Amino acid sequence: MIVAAVIGIGYAVATSKALSGSNAAALPIDGIQCNNLEQLVFHNHVHLDVFINGQPHKIPSQIGITSGCFYWLHTHDESGVIHIESPVVKSYTLGQFLDIWNKTSSNNQIFGDIANGKNTPPIVYVNGKKVSPGVNYRDIKLNQHDEIALVYGKPPADIPSTYSFAEGL
Repeated sequence: MIVAAVIGIGYAVATSKALSGSNAAALPIDGIQCNNLEQLVFHNHVHLDVFINGQPHKIPSQIGITSGCFYWLHTHDESGVIHIESPVVKSYTLGQFLDIWNKTSSNNQIFGDIANGKNTPPIVYVNGKKVSPGVNYRDIKLNQHDEIALVYGKPPADIPSTYSFAEGL
């Protein structure tokens, strides 16, 4: 009787996990869950560039992808393309992506470089236009095909204003 109860509980937990599609080992970050599969109800892409003292820094691959799950904001490669693949249509922010990056990437070099600097907020450009200094860069919305540049310290010679997304993105 006890064995049957344990098996029944195990089946209920496994079924519940499969139905929800969430990975219990990965806690939500800023309200963004980590699911076993990519979610495609809301599917957008944004490009992010980071410059520190005029030098470009690669965005690591696999930000937001951990063993067995995908956060709704993630990268697949080092191109700087942020994939927004969510089960709900809503606005997501740069701050949410940065928090996922800081908690899921083994390559946090950029955060270390920033911390070793003056620890001042970046100058931010969206589609080549400088964002007003009064805007909290963490609140910048991630809109389809935006080109976002975070500049720490000395700016590069050219600020990117567009990105050539691969076909289908």
